[in-house]
Amino acid sequence: MLRRLVVPLSLVLVATPAARAQTVPTGFAVETLAPGLSTPVAFEFLPDGRVLFVEQFTGRVRVFTPGAGVQATPVLAVPGVAAGGERGLLGIAVDPAFPTRPYVYVFHDVATPRHIRIARFTLAGDLAGTGASDLVADPASRHDLIDDIPDQADNHNGGTVRFGIEGVLYASVGEDAVACAAQAPGTLRGVILRLRTDLLPPGPGSAFRAQLTLPDNPFAASADSNLRLVGAYGLRNPFRFQVDPKFGTLVIGDVGGVLREELDMLQPPLVFANLEPPPAEAAPLGANFGWPWREGTAVGTLGAGCGPEPVGLVAPLFEYDRTARLGGAAIVSAGRYRHVNGLSTSWPLEYDGDVFANDYYSGELLRLKPANGVWGPAPPVPGQPSPTAWGVGFNEVSDWRVGPDGALWFCRQSVDFAPNSGSIARILGLSSPPPPAVPALRVSLRVSPAVGSAVLLVSDDAAPARLTIHDAFGRAVRTFHSSEFLRGASGIEVRWDGLDHDGRRMRPGACVARLESAGRTASTRIPFLR
Repeated sequence: MLRRLVVPLSLVLVATPAARAQTVPTGFAVETLAPGLSTPVAFEFLPDGRVLFVEQFTGRVRVFTPGAGVQATPVLAVPGVAAGGERGLLGIAVDPAFPTRPYVYVFHDVATPRHIRIARFTLAGDLAGTGASDLVADPASRHDLIDDIPDQADNHNGGTVRFGIEGVLYASVGEDAVACAAQAPGTLRGVILRLRTDLLPPGPGSAFRAQLTLPDNPFAASADSNLRLVGAYGLRNPFRFQVDPKFGTLVIGDVGGVLREELDMLQPPLVFANLEPPPAEAAPLGANFGWPWREGTAVGTLGAGCGPEPVGLVAPLFEYDRTARLGGAAIVSAGRYRHVNGLSTSWPLEYDGDVFANDYYSGELLRLKPANGVWGPAPPVPGQPSPTAWGVGFNEVSDWRVGPDGALWFCRQSVDFAPNSGSIARILGLSSPPPPAVPALRVSLRVSPAVGSAVLLVSDDAAPARLTIHDAFGRAVRTFHSSEFLRGASGIEVRWDGLDHDGRRMRPGACVARLESAGRTASTRIPFLR
């Protein structure tokens, strides 16, 4: 039985079966936007709607502009990438303060010596998306966050990097085919990492563990500097996870070995006030998801050699049997769908909060809902291709995101593993009239320039919301949440005393205030004087 997530192209038989057409329910349509790509494996949206994607085996970062196509010149050729098997350039994330902080973060296997690296590069050129020049990144701008994650095996790498809604960078790392290492998180195997990036200086360099450690990480007080970076552990191969933009919940697809494929939920601390409660079934930071003592809810076959079974193992959100899938099985998380108001391409409101996942080999796309606290396949809808699969034909799909248009975008590595047959595509919602448009956010400076302190005026409908002050280097230096907003004579106010989050007086210069609420953003410049 196949267990690897990506089959090396050299191992594919010449005579392959014809690819099944992608089928989705009535009222939806699949649209391929960028065909003919070379093994695209992960992607991320820039704020202007452009798509940055990475090619697993070429080690290239590329950019797709809807309506204009793929930029001919790669944005970046990441040096030193090890490719083959499940290795390669596997993940990409964009700094949440882009373009103020014009950074892109990548996760890849390194060829010599073998290890895994998480690194940052600085983007330049067409940061605003005007099309006047190419978007580029200089390889010499590399700033290593972590450059010593073990990589003894060519599988079980993990490979996702994503920013959470609190501005923290999460990364998934497999157990490197060393099952017991998933229960030794200080080895940086079988873990979800939780990394701080706002303290890193601009330009090339290499981070210290202390710069990356968040004070609210579950093991932040450990004497082991590796363990301080860990947000959860006990995972086999968490190849792909997604972040819920509402609660910040991580929906993690952990690829099984013999018995089960599983989805797990991890809940970071909430950053917004006055939200409805987050999902009760999500595990808190520090969770142990059980591998190798558990594979889903089944007793694992490899745990006996790892010592006594620990208490408090966390059960999955959802699992399915992989033993009957003769062509192999590998779960890929598509995360929680979130409806985007006012757009005809967005899905109907009844899909909001549903969890989606596909199987890389069978091509089934699952839609999950809770019933009496238990997550399982949602009731079938008209045109659904099978009682349990909401969609079929999504073979070799390796990443998903809800786009700014409310469509569910996906990255397909190939068709029947043929070279240069990958694509970027989306599933559009077509059946429901769009709900009323939500007014744009607004944020402004009451008195400019600001001298010593500042009062910012924000939209009346900005709740729940977060307002972040960024310094001249794009670093987030102070954050305010809805509970700290005040109603003044001129409307809703945010009063900044001119101090950073450590209580230090800010230096004079040009700051930026960024307001975020319900998927909308607005910003304004703050000329700041002492």
